[in-house]
Amino acid sequence: MSFEMLPGLRDIVHRWVVKKDPAQMPLRLTDEDIEALAKASIETLRQRAVGGQASEWGNLQKLTGSWIVQRERGQMPFALTTEELQGFVRLALEGLVTPVRVPAERQDIPESPTEVIRNIETLDMDAFRFAREHLARCL
Repeated sequence: MSFEMLPGLRDIVHRWVVKKDPAQMPLRLTDEDIEALAKASIETLRQRAVGGQASEWGNLQKLTGSWIVQRERGQMPFALTTEELQGFVRLALEGLVTPVRVPAERQDIPESPTEVIRNIETLDMDAFRFAREHLARCL
């Protein structure tokens, strides 16, 4: 699982300068940080859907709880708000809701019209259909 599953995440956080704990200097988020943020967002969505977290925002709050974030140059840095955590979880949900196209197994030219229809059905198969249905029922 990577931040490519949350396509809008990099656009939101790529300019952020973050002080992760009082002993460290503020730094821009790295690809590893964005990856960890994406994983925490997805895990928090799972925890909220299943109901298995100790705190309201689970892993996302554990990861970002001590962060002080400056979003743009010249802005005052401050801690992440509940609305921003909701935005990360919403991105994770949108990543699951967006259909994923599964590539056809064969790339050669089909011999009959029924093979063409079968290949189209394979391409339109939604890999996350059951996950989305489950989440829709849970939420």
